Amino acid sequence: MHSSIRYALSASLALSLFSGCAPQPAPQKTVTIDSTLPVPSMNGYIADITSAAFEWKPVEDPRVSGYYVYRTTPGGEDMKLHRIATIDSRFATHFVDNDLKSSTEYQYRFATYTKEGSESVGSETLMVATQPMIAPVSFFQSVGNMPRSAKLLWRPHPNGKINGYIIERQNATEQKWSVIATITGRLNAEYIDRDLQDGQVYFYRIKATTFDKLATEPSETTKVVTKPLPPQINNITSTNDLPHAITLGWAPSPISDLSHYNIYRSSTPNGSFEYHVKLESTSFTDNITEDGKFYFYKITAVDKDGLESQMPSVAVQSSTLSKPQTPIAYEGKIVNAAAELHWKNSDPRTVSYTVVKTTKTSWVSRESIDINNITDTSFRDADIKPDTGYLYEIMSVDKNGIRSLPTTAIELSYKAK
Repeated sequence: MHSSIRYALSASLALSLFSGCAPQPAPQKTVTIDSTLPVPSMNGYIADITSAAFEWKPVEDPRVSGYYVYRTTPGGEDMKLHRIATIDSRFATHFVDNDLKSSTEYQYRFATYTKEGSESVGSETLMVATQPMIAPVSFFQSVGNMPRSAKLLWRPHPNGKINGYIIERQNATEQKWSVIATITGRLNAEYIDRDLQDGQVYFYRIKATTFDKLATEPSETTKVVTKPLPPQINNITSTNDLPHAITLGWAPSPISDLSHYNIYRSSTPNGSFEYHVKLESTSFTDNITEDGKFYFYKITAVDKDGLESQMPSVAVQSSTLSKPQTPIAYEGKIVNAAAELHWKNSDPRTVSYTVVKTTKTSWVSRESIDINNITDTSFRDADIKPDTGYLYEIMSVDKNGIRSLPTTAIELSYKAK
């Protein structure tokens, strides 16, 4: 057939070629050639990347049951024509051969057959070359150092047969590519991959896909490193000698986009550290009402993208100033209708003492007063009455006004004469 005949197909004919009868595989067998049977008269063909469509003139001979399609297989054991399909209706005039290789030449021949198994002489041999595969995406790049995500950009494919893209990803520790996104629309040119690991390496590539779901070769590979977490906050200093407070200090985080610091606190070194406070400075005073109260602290840095550094593995131990030591060698007695108390100092922090005097006003009622600013280690209380019970306790007091635990109470009384 002349080449001008093969390609001179109308627009309506070209569309009809792709909606013709589906081929049915037929087993290879020896048939009887009947030279009286009509030979298919081919109108032409259209070759695409992985398919070829054929059209022939209708056959009016009622002896014809259908058509045989023969084709070579490039790269096969031989270059002979082998039957690849049986079309079981003489009224059919179209055939589409799919799953071909791109940029490959094939030979085709058609014949009619009868229900008795006779076969016509073959048609002229058609030399069909499939089109080359569409070129890959020519420009593909990535934007790294993003928080737990990667931005991918590419130039929209210029070929109008392209209908979308397939994006594949490979982790640095793996050898397998995985499809992470299928994008519809040739003009799309951006994709953001989310939920990635911090400070990890990823590789990406993209394939363009056609309307008939063919995929081009992958683009060049692009590499992405996600934004790392801020470094840990270490070398934290803390106090143990402040009354009713703990002060923490640390070196500034070296990151340029610092947002703030988070302080976590626990009452035990291996306990659950709970969020305590957020601040921007590199020092913090924790006001605490209890004396000698221990807390354990961990500090993290948070950047402007919300990425938070790992907590240090070891917590910082701190405490408020403890109570002074309780006086020792405490004794008391009644001398000349007065209570005399004596004790010894047990803590160099002590600057004064407080005597707690409790009067038993009845069997169930008591009244207590604090006698402060005693600087000696003895005390004489003449303000007592006969036949009345009194309890005395002594507490050390430091310069911050922190009192020790009281001594064991001494009960004193005397009878009226």
